[in-house]
Amino acid sequence: MAFSSAACTQEIKGISTTLAAPLDILAFKKVQLSPNEQNQLCAQVKDLCQHRDQWRSLKTADQRLWLLSGADIVQFSASTMGLKLLKKWYVNLSTQEDGTSTGQFVFPKLFPMTQNRYAIAVIDTFSEMYSGGGAGIERASFYELKNSGEIHQFINNYPFSFSRMIRACFSEQDYERSQGHCHDEDSLSLDIRPIKPMLWQFRYRYHLSVSPASDSGEKSYQGSRNLNIDLNKAPEQPNIPETWNYAGQE
Repeated sequence: MAFSSAACTQEIKGISTTLAAPLDILAFKKVQLSPNEQNQLCAQVKDLCQHRDQWRSLKTADQRLWLLSGADIVQFSASTMGLKLLKKWYVNLSTQEDGTSTGQFVFPKLFPMTQNRYAIAVIDTFSEMYSGGGAGIERASFYELKNSGEIHQFINNYPFSFSRMIRACFSEQDYERSQGHCHDEDSLSLDIRPIKPMLWQFRYRYHLSVSPASDSGEKSYQGSRNLNIDLNKAPEQPNIPETWNYAGQE
């Protein structure tokens, strides 16, 4: 998403009023920095220069340059004098959680909580394989990037996405009835939209496609649900149907 200027000025009956910029989610992109800018960064964050291929960056409207490199997030001020290190955060990523996670990563987007407070999402990935099917699951936890350089979790282990296939054909008759569709398949996706400071809208979309050969008793359908999430007191889990909240533990 594009981020508009920090503020716009509007004339109303001769009075100048300053309107706040919208709270847009910003995407980290592959670094396109000049050799001079890269040298300035490396002089201040030497430990990250071994992995320049991991660098992703973005700029906010207040002329801050943000750098994402693996589990590190770094903020610089940008001016005619060059880049100056302001803050640095480290996310402690684990490779396993409860023995089922296949890994974690920092989702490459910056989520605004207010005009000058930001959060990142850490994604836990899970996978399951079974006869004739499988599932891939992602769960998200959100952390505020505090001015102190610490991070604070305010949402834990929310459904982020999943895609699942379950075998429905087990006999020759099943294959004949399947019409070429021998799996029950379902999936979930999440869109996030900041509405105002400390309020995000989560839109969950769910899709279920049932094979004609299935004896599950379910029917194909699509559903969606919009939830307003107060970041000051986010619920332990979002209010979505239980079948949408698949965690890979069945």
